[in-house]
Amino acid sequence: MTLRQDGTWRGNMVRAFDDLVADLSSEAEVEPRCTAEEMALHLGIARARALTRNRPRRVQETVGDLPEHCRDFDWHACSDMLFQDHDVLMLFDNSLEGIEDSDSHVNQALGMVNLAAQDWFDPFDPEQTRNPNRGFRQQ
Repeated sequence: MTLRQDGTWRGNMVRAFDDLVADLSSEAEVEPRCTAEEMALHLGIARARALTRNRPRRVQETVGDLPEHCRDFDWHACSDMLFQDHDVLMLFDNSLEGIEDSDSHVNQALGMVNLAAQDWFDPFDPEQTRNPNRGFRQQ
Protein backbone atom coordinates (compact mmCIF):
# COMPACT_ATOMS: atom_id res chain seq x y z
CA MET A 1 0.00 0.00 0.00
CA THR A 2 2.94 2.37 0.38
CA LEU A 3 4.59 1.54 -2.94
CA ARG A 4 2.20 3.87 -4.76
CA GLN A 5 2.90 6.84 -2.50
CA ASP A 6 4.70 9.90 -3.87
CA GLY A 7 7.84 11.75 -2.80
CA THR A 8 5.95 14.07 -0.46
CA TRP A 9 4.47 11.11 1.38
CA ARG A 10 7.91 9.47 1.61
CA GLY A 11 9.43 12.71 2.92
CA ASN A 12 6.77 12.80 5.63
CA MET A 13 7.58 9.18 6.48
CA VAL A 14 11.28 10.05 6.86
CA ARG A 15 10.24 12.91 9.11
CA ALA A 16 8.27 10.45 11.28
CA PHE A 17 11.48 8.46 11.81
CA ASP A 18 13.37 11.70 12.54
CA ASP A 19 10.72 12.82 15.03
CA LEU A 20 11.15 9.61 17.00
CA VAL A 21 14.95 9.98 16.91
CA ALA A 22 14.57 13.52 18.23
CA ASP A 23 12.35 12.26 21.05
CA LEU A 24 14.92 9.61 21.99
CA SER A 25 17.80 12.09 21.77
CA SER A 26 16.06 14.56 24.06
CA GLU A 27 15.08 11.84 26.52
CA ALA A 28 11.45 12.83 25.95
CA GLU A 29 8.84 10.15 26.39
CA VAL A 30 8.66 8.14 23.20
CA GLU A 31 5.05 7.78 22.27
CA PRO A 32 4.00 7.53 18.64
CA ARG A 33 1.71 10.42 17.80
CA CYS A 34 0.46 9.14 14.44
CA THR A 35 0.27 5.94 12.40
CA ALA A 36 3.49 6.80 10.53
CA GLU A 37 5.37 7.01 13.82
CA GLU A 38 3.83 3.72 14.96
CA MET A 39 5.00 2.05 11.77
CA ALA A 40 8.46 3.61 12.08
CA LEU A 41 8.75 2.37 15.66
CA HIS A 42 7.57 -1.14 14.74
CA LEU A 43 10.11 -1.24 11.90
CA GLY A 44 12.86 -0.02 14.25
CA ILE A 45 12.07 -2.68 16.83
CA ALA A 46 12.00 -5.38 14.16
CA ARG A 47 15.37 -4.19 12.85
CA ALA A 48 16.89 -4.12 16.34
CA ARG A 49 15.57 -7.63 17.02
CA ALA A 50 17.10 -8.87 13.76
CA LEU A 51 20.43 -7.22 14.54
CA THR A 52 20.65 -8.82 17.98
CA ARG A 53 19.99 -12.19 16.40
CA ASN A 54 22.13 -11.83 13.26
CA ARG A 55 24.91 -9.46 14.34
CA PRO A 56 25.33 -9.92 18.12
CA ARG A 57 28.98 -8.86 18.10
CA ARG A 58 28.14 -5.64 16.27
CA VAL A 59 25.34 -4.92 18.74
CA GLN A 60 27.69 -5.52 21.69
CA GLU A 61 30.25 -3.12 20.18
CA THR A 62 27.53 -0.49 19.81
CA VAL A 63 25.85 -0.74 23.23
CA GLY A 64 28.59 -2.34 25.31
CA ASP A 65 29.40 0.88 27.17
CA LEU A 66 25.80 1.56 28.19
CA PRO A 67 24.54 0.50 31.61
CA GLU A 68 22.79 -2.85 31.58
CA HIS A 69 19.11 -3.22 32.36
CA CYS A 70 17.17 -6.39 33.11
CA ARG A 71 14.87 -5.66 30.15
CA ASP A 72 17.65 -5.17 27.59
CA PHE A 73 16.73 -6.93 24.36
CA ASP A 74 13.23 -7.78 25.60
CA TRP A 75 11.51 -6.76 22.38
CA HIS A 76 8.05 -7.95 23.48
CA ALA A 77 8.17 -5.73 26.57
CA CYS A 78 9.47 -2.88 24.47
CA SER A 79 6.59 -3.25 22.06
CA ASP A 80 4.03 -3.51 24.87
CA MET A 81 5.35 -0.38 26.60
CA LEU A 82 5.61 1.85 23.53
CA PHE A 83 2.22 1.30 21.90
CA GLN A 84 -1.40 1.76 22.91
CA ASP A 85 -2.38 -0.85 20.33
CA HIS A 86 -0.95 -2.73 17.37
CA ASP A 87 -3.67 -1.97 14.81
CA VAL A 88 -1.12 -0.84 12.22
CA LEU A 89 0.32 -4.36 12.10
CA MET A 90 -3.01 -5.64 10.77
CA LEU A 91 -2.01 -4.01 7.48
CA PHE A 92 0.41 -6.92 7.01
CA ASP A 93 -2.32 -9.55 7.34
CA ASN A 94 -3.45 -10.54 3.84
CA SER A 95 -6.70 -11.93 5.23
CA LEU A 96 -7.61 -8.39 6.34
CA GLU A 97 -7.21 -6.82 2.89
CA GLY A 98 -8.98 -3.45 2.83
CA ILE A 99 -8.91 -2.95 6.60
CA GLU A 100 -7.32 0.46 6.04
CA ASP A 101 -10.57 1.65 4.45
CA SER A 102 -12.51 3.61 7.06
CA ASP A 103 -15.74 2.28 5.49
CA SER A 104 -14.64 -1.32 6.15
CA HIS A 105 -16.90 -3.14 8.60
CA VAL A 106 -13.90 -4.54 10.48
CA ASN A 107 -12.28 -1.09 10.64
CA GLN A 108 -15.44 0.43 12.04
CA ALA A 109 -16.16 -2.42 14.46
CA LEU A 110 -12.68 -2.18 15.96
CA GLY A 111 -12.66 1.63 16.02
CA MET A 112 -9.49 1.91 13.98
CA VAL A 113 -8.18 5.26 12.78
CA ASN A 114 -5.68 6.54 10.23
CA LEU A 115 -4.76 3.24 8.58
CA ALA A 116 -5.13 4.51 5.00
CA ALA A 117 -1.70 5.68 3.77
CA GLN A 118 -2.88 9.24 3.19
CA ASP A 119 -3.97 9.43 6.86
CA TRP A 120 -0.76 8.08 8.43
CA PHE A 121 0.47 11.57 9.37
CA ASP A 122 -2.76 12.74 11.02
CA PRO A 123 -2.18 12.99 14.78
CA PHE A 124 -4.08 10.64 17.07
CA ASP A 125 -4.58 13.49 19.52
CA PRO A 126 -4.80 17.03 18.08
CA GLU A 127 -3.32 18.37 21.33
CA GLN A 128 -0.12 16.38 20.67
CA THR A 129 0.44 17.63 17.14
CA ARG A 130 4.09 18.17 16.26
CA ASN A 131 5.18 21.59 15.07
CA PRO A 132 4.22 21.71 11.38
CA ASN A 133 7.16 24.06 10.72
CA ARG A 134 9.80 21.64 12.00
CA GLY A 135 11.09 21.09 8.49
CA PHE A 136 12.57 18.07 6.77
CA ARG A 137 15.93 16.36 6.78
CA GLN A 138 18.42 18.02 4.46
CA GLN A 139 20.39 15.77 2.12
